[in-house]
Amino acid sequence: MSTTSPVWVEIDAGAIAHNLDVVRGEVGITTRLCGVVKADAYGHGIPVVLPILMAAGVDTIGITSNQEAEEARRRGFSGRIIRLRAALREEIQEGGRLDIEEWVGGGDHAGVVIAAARSLGRPLSVHLSLNSTGLSRDGMDWDEPQSQPHLRRIAASPELAIVGICSHFPCEDADDVRAGTLTFRNQAGAAERVLGAPRGRFEKHCATSYAALTIPDSRMDMVRIGAALYGDTSAAVPGLRPAMRLVSRIAAINPYPAGSTVGYDRAARIDRASRLAVITVGYADGYPRTLGGRAHVLVHGTFAPVIDRLAMNSLVVDVTQVPSAQIGDEVVLYGRQGSAQIRSADIERASGTIAAGSYTAWARLNPRVVVDVAASEAVPTL
Repeated sequence: MSTTSPVWVEIDAGAIAHNLDVVRGEVGITTRLCGVVKADAYGHGIPVVLPILMAAGVDTIGITSNQEAEEARRRGFSGRIIRLRAALREEIQEGGRLDIEEWVGGGDHAGVVIAAARSLGRPLSVHLSLNSTGLSRDGMDWDEPQSQPHLRRIAASPELAIVGICSHFPCEDADDVRAGTLTFRNQAGAAERVLGAPRGRFEKHCATSYAALTIPDSRMDMVRIGAALYGDTSAAVPGLRPAMRLVSRIAAINPYPAGSTVGYDRAARIDRASRLAVITVGYADGYPRTLGGRAHVLVHGTFAPVIDRLAMNSLVVDVTQVPSAQIGDEVVLYGRQGSAQIRSADIERASGTIAAGSYTAWARLNPRVVVDVAASEAVPTL
């Protein structure tokens, strides 16, 4: 691929379509699938991902911002759009024209949604969030004394058209998901009775990628699939392909003697004569500074360590063990190169934080290039 940019993000559209097929094969065709495209489709781009979902017949998507819903509607998506968090009143009112199904994040938040519906002059379709899994973020806790009075007020509010009852898991742990699933099933059924609806009236959903692909009981009426679409899930499902690469080039290579210090604050010192390469990406491009001295990149399919404390727009890699490396060569900071791969787990181990915190930002900060790479065999990792 040819580009004049010093750093870019490659999105493999074929991998996303492939991953969707894998997920469908695992959860079955009778379970509704909500394709999660929040954070601009986890940095992969709604313009890239939405046509793939639409072509596959996915009629429900999950967003968090009005801008994401606007983009989906503008691109011809006429299906259901569910907001996957509690929204501010102003957001709800502004998004009213986009037919967003809102997430009711507790009894008090129901009042916010009611006020927005009154301002819009029509009922809003909503999903009622329960704290059945112990996330304690935006769900109504069943054990709180006010939970049932809140539910009765919600049931009596003509401004709210309840279409779903939902929750969200805090852990990617099979036992935790099993326990949370059972609690949610029981509490969702009890909530239906308080709401005056027969059991099974409302769509129940709590499973995201890990849960849906690990614990079949968690699938219920709908699964919300985000990470697995993009090939980044800890679920033990074979065949998923990472759909993103962060790519740069070698700008310069120089030999330095043993004992040389490298980078800001002299954070590194080389103990042998080394060839050091400057890569044209830094923390301003979304590559976390915490990776300096801890991460590896790929040069000619070989793992090469990042040794300096990153600069704003560059970093230094030791390519002594890659004698063929030269100026202009491709460097992969995330994703696959040849038979090797930098995975999310590698980024997380080196940075101490979730990889999605980085890759959701990369395409906002750097050019995004869409490719369609044929599937290849399993690759080694660090």
